[in-house]
Amino acid sequence: MSPVIALHPLRVALPPDAPAALQQGLLAAGCTVLAQEQAGPGTDWVLCSAQEWAALQAARQQLDERRWTERAKGVLMQCQQLDEAQAYKLLRDAAMQAQTRLSELARHLVQQHERAEALERAGAQRMLSQRLLRLQAQALLGLEPAAAAALQAESAARIEANLARLHELLHGPLREVLGPVQQAWGQLQQALQGEPRRADLPRQDAAAQQLLDCSEALVTALTEAGQERPPRLLVLCTRQRLLSQRLVKEALLAQLDPAHDPQRLALGLDEFLRALQTLRNAPLHSPGLQSAFDAVDREWDRLLRGLRQGSGGSPALRDLCERSERLLQALDALTQVVQRSLQTLLS
Repeated sequence: MSPVIALHPLRVALPPDAPAALQQGLLAAGCTVLAQEQAGPGTDWVLCSAQEWAALQAARQQLDERRWTERAKGVLMQCQQLDEAQAYKLLRDAAMQAQTRLSELARHLVQQHERAEALERAGAQRMLSQRLLRLQAQALLGLEPAAAAALQAESAARIEANLARLHELLHGPLREVLGPVQQAWGQLQQALQGEPRRADLPRQDAAAQQLLDCSEALVTALTEAGQERPPRLLVLCTRQRLLSQRLVKEALLAQLDPAHDPQRLALGLDEFLRALQTLRNAPLHSPGLQSAFDAVDREWDRLLRGLRQGSGGSPALRDLCERSERLLQALDALTQVVQRSLQTLLS
């Protein structure tokens, strides 16, 4: 006798002689399995044999594989500026060369791309925590306060967008690590409310540090998740963005508070220089990467000169803030090039 499935959503009635494999498959698919006599009167029925169920599962698998392939094509079209036919050919040729199923390669590519995106966004949260405080100090020093407020609003919107996207990208234990980041952001938002006041800076700086620490924990979790380590160049780029903002924040805080520990700026400068040297020594696989890195090098030299002139009054401090933004833009551009270059491994 053939198993009978009620058309009521996710409620399936089976006869006593239904194959165990069919029942297990239905349960795995999220159905509620009922005995045949439990089906209510007047229910519509459709016959479904074990063979038909297996065929349905095979069709679902094919659809799933097709979805992974479509998503991988989209990644390649976006990252390498290819049309659909070119992206598919690149995937197909790479799968043949690797002697693997196209759908498996596509799944790996999409997961690698999404992991890199999550790492970039988590890293951006670290940087934005320091940028917000740098802008707060900038406003307190009277250095283009209206522009600083606009950049603060842009930074807050970017944090919100990152959190929303990370919530989509992360699952399981990684989603749990995201929770403290969201809580820390709420605390920093609250600390930054109202007109800027010097007396509030220590509390605001502590809240920004909490967001940085929680974001750092998320970056670490993402770095250690999975069997493959993310490219070191991407990890370094996201950290340099953080350091670029923290350096100028420390310089401005020292202007606001003569008792501010100068060692914090010195340590940050040393860390940035060491990381920059590591970046300089990294293998650059494309002209685009080399060009983006050259731009970072130029902007860093300008910022370093600005840090040395930081005690020259408002004009020098204003110039320092502008150079900080230009370096951040160069680092953002480098990070994007690194992300796109992850897919060139297929070509």
